[in-house]
Amino acid sequence: MELYPDLRFPLPPEDRPYIAINMVATIDGKIVSGHRGEPVQDLGSDLDHRTMRVLQAGVDGIMIGAGTLRSTPKLWYPAEKFRFVVTQSGNLDPTVRFFTDAPDRAFVVTTGTATVPDGLQSLQSTKESIDWPTILQHMRRELGIHHLLVEGGSDLNASLFASDLIDEIFLTLAPKIKLGADTPTIADGVALPRESIQDWSLVSAQPVENEIFLRYRRLRKEPE
Repeated sequence: MELYPDLRFPLPPEDRPYIAINMVATIDGKIVSGHRGEPVQDLGSDLDHRTMRVLQAGVDGIMIGAGTLRSTPKLWYPAEKFRFVVTQSGNLDPTVRFFTDAPDRAFVVTTGTATVPDGLQSLQSTKESIDWPTILQHMRRELGIHHLLVEGGSDLNASLFASDLIDEIFLTLAPKIKLGADTPTIADGVALPRESIQDWSLVSAQPVENEIFLRYRRLRKEPE
């Protein structure tokens, strides 16, 4: 069985890519099976892993946080896909295959104060924090990225949610309980005020054995 065999995304905005997040979480909303920074391949099933590849095939680029890359140094992406790793510090290993498999398509997204390892391409803000509108506009207009898939972690997701830049969520609900007040969820960060809570529409919910594959799309009000 394969999910989303006819996957289609809406057209992107003019000034940035259309952005989807793909995550797997336990019933109680946690995204790790061990500790933060450890691999999480055991959280989802083989179908969840195959679905991740389907989603990757449907986009132009994939973006992850530096913690995700450090926890999975053997992370593999198709050679034709742009790949971006987001870091505040620039503390990255340039020898991992994320960079060496397709060096012309690998980019570091970081702040204006970080030092990027020699030989790596970067999309660097002029500010002390990451300037998402400028970075995403460059991806869209200069690199031709119409659709971007984000694969965590929770800090990166939270930053994008807080800026209201996520258009879709693909969430696999794994039949597990983790617990832990400080265990990461799909998006942590600073809580939104009540008046800013985001509304989402359920596109599909597909139960397969003990997992549920959820797809949501952001509901945004039309400008008056």
